[in-house]
Amino acid sequence: MQDDARRLIAQHAQTAKLMGVDFLPLGNVPAALAQAASASNPTEPTEPTESAQPGGPRAPHAPPSFESADQPGVSPISADDLQQTYAHLGDPQARLDALRGKYEADAPHQHFNTQFANIVFGEGNPQADLMFVGEAPGEQEDLTGRPFVGRAGQLLEKMIQAMGLSRETVYITNVLKTRPPGNATPTSRESALCKPYLMEQIRIIEPKVIVTLGLPATQLLLKVSSPMRSMRGHWHALPTEGNAEGMPRVEIMPTYHPAYLLRSYTEENRRKVWSDLTQVIDKLGEASGASRVR
Repeated sequence: MQDDARRLIAQHAQTAKLMGVDFLPLGNVPAALAQAASASNPTEPTEPTESAQPGGPRAPHAPPSFESADQPGVSPISADDLQQTYAHLGDPQARLDALRGKYEADAPHQHFNTQFANIVFGEGNPQADLMFVGEAPGEQEDLTGRPFVGRAGQLLEKMIQAMGLSRETVYITNVLKTRPPGNATPTSRESALCKPYLMEQIRIIEPKVIVTLGLPATQLLLKVSSPMRSMRGHWHALPTEGNAEGMPRVEIMPTYHPAYLLRSYTEENRRKVWSDLTQVIDKLGEASGASRVR
């Protein structure tokens, strides 16, 4: 896996150079970046919100926003209620489809201010070892109903390819399944109402590793308020909460959101992200080796 990743890294670097947008610093990438996780700058700029992406005005055909934001009497749905929706199904994709149907029926977004054209539930391999979690869809995601397809998504795809993987072999989703108005940062209540559906996605897919993209998704899944500079580059265990039966043990690697890299596209930041991703490559390799031993 490491040899394949190095080969793809070199190919990606050359292709991206010709395109004028490179993810990785050019040169002896694998050896240099594997040892280049420099200490975070304490004056590091604030990372933009998950859904912040370059783009034009909101699509005119998007339905009007709901006005019932932050209703005090609404609580997040329980894990038991969600699991009853798909527990009788054996196929992981069928389970995800049933969960999506439950989300669409429940429409937790009706309880907060949102404006969207399409629900963006997630896509990819329903049995993926690697899962990427962002915060919320942006404009292009809202128009297509697919996660991470705008400029930030194109950069994420380059990152995935540099790891020796493809978009089809991983699973990509967000905490919120609908676009916040103007790509605003979701409130803690909005995230709380949508989090149970994300947790069931994790339960169904059973990934070995989750890469959280950006601070909001990282803080939500890890239930912390720490800054990104203190969390990225280190492994964290997914906290088990509520009904933990059947919840897989998942290692989480926080890293910067691709939208942040587009805005602060320095070699230092790219080295930091690649250092995080090389740890993910190694972790997946270890997990694969352990499976073969068993």
